Amino acid sequence: MRILSVSFPLPNVSVDNYNPVTAPNYNDYDALVVDPVGVDRTVRELLAGEKEFEAFDGRPVLNVPGSATVAGLGEQLRRRLEETQRLLEAGGLVVVLARPEAFQAGVVGFEGCDRYHWLPAPPGLGWSPPWLRAGEGKTVRIADEHHPFAALLREYRKEVAWRAWFDDRQPEFRRNGRVVALGGSGVPIAVEFDVSGGRVVFVPVIVESFGAQRTQLAQAFVDACRQLRGLAVPEEPPFWVRGVAVPGLEQAEAELEEAEAAATAAAEHLAAVRERHDALARHRELLWRDGAGFRDAVEAALQELGFAVVSGPGEPLAVRSDDELAFVELESVAGQVVEWPYIRLQRRIEAELLAGRPAPRGLVVANGFRERDPDQREPEVSEPLVRACENYRFGLVTARTLFDLVRRALGGADEAALRGMRRRLLRGGGLLGAEWLLGLEDEGAPETGPIF
Repeated sequence: MRILSVSFPLPNVSVDNYNPVTAPNYNDYDALVVDPVGVDRTVRELLAGEKEFEAFDGRPVLNVPGSATVAGLGEQLRRRLEETQRLLEAGGLVVVLARPEAFQAGVVGFEGCDRYHWLPAPPGLGWSPPWLRAGEGKTVRIADEHHPFAALLREYRKEVAWRAWFDDRQPEFRRNGRVVALGGSGVPIAVEFDVSGGRVVFVPVIVESFGAQRTQLAQAFVDACRQLRGLAVPEEPPFWVRGVAVPGLEQAEAELEEAEAAATAAAEHLAAVRERHDALARHRELLWRDGAGFRDAVEAALQELGFAVVSGPGEPLAVRSDDELAFVELESVAGQVVEWPYIRLQRRIEAELLAGRPAPRGLVVANGFRERDPDQREPEVSEPLVRACENYRFGLVTARTLFDLVRRALGGADEAALRGMRRRLLRGGGLLGAEWLLGLEDEGAPETGPIF
């Protein structure tokens, strides 16, 4: 995946970094990340003679009409609208650091130059008041836990300093906007829109950083963009193409069929061995993956223990064992796991109760200090998270403990042993150890259900 970042440096091999007048075509990329403040900053620097800029084709950028030897500033800026439109029409992604609208005078041939001249909007909506308003704040509350940018905003919430917010009282916004995060008083500060077949995601401003921290931020942006962008589906040729004769092609096709037939037996054996290998090796990902990869590993582990996954793609994880339903929340981070998965789980169960449905069981799978060797990790979960799970009878297991259960299942555990593991996972409260879950320790006091 190729990403272009404009006026927002992201040091990553998948990202090309430019400013609005030096960048190549926006639609030459799969995703675009833009800090709109770069538009007026670049214009001011060029008009004041503070810096010299070269277009991507090597021509100097000057505040004059363009020619074969000079790139006109106004033309460089105006062309970005069509490029962004084409990017979105191809299903592309645009990520914008939300800033209030501002105008920059003095550009020859483009007197209406503003920060958002390059960005199409949904019908009836714009990127200026009354829809996008100026504001300042530091508060960040995640509204959509399952949006790819939610994890990034939570990880860097201390560096967030939002400078604009959307007015959710406007009917056009309510029809088009998907709120990802909220600021003070519940105003939307991170929002996703569907525009021209692609996606536009506004996120709050993140304070400038350097060194390793900036590299980590860049990777977080790349990961979120990859999850949102997906992969393009290759286009199939029309049905009539095979009927067009090409000298020698028929003989080559016959030889190709023979070669493919000869390789099929070996390929089938290789595929079977690879599938078995990959299914087993995937369980290691419990110990180090995060995001969607961690969820996939947890799903595979729970299925190995005999759970049935009853949630769909993109939905919060839910599993069933016999007649018991359980909601599962996951957290895999580079530091210690704190109370966030418990809070999400509690809200999900409370929503079930408010809807008049029975309260399901609750299970939290936590993977703290995921980048370290499991034998060298500090306590992976915080004491408040342990206490909260004890009080609400939620089971809490580390990814390493779940990995130990999977190894026992793969080692030949019978159905009775697996049923015992499932029962203890769903009916235990607080931090659960592998010895107890495997039935190697006295189970102690009778189990109790949720306190709801």
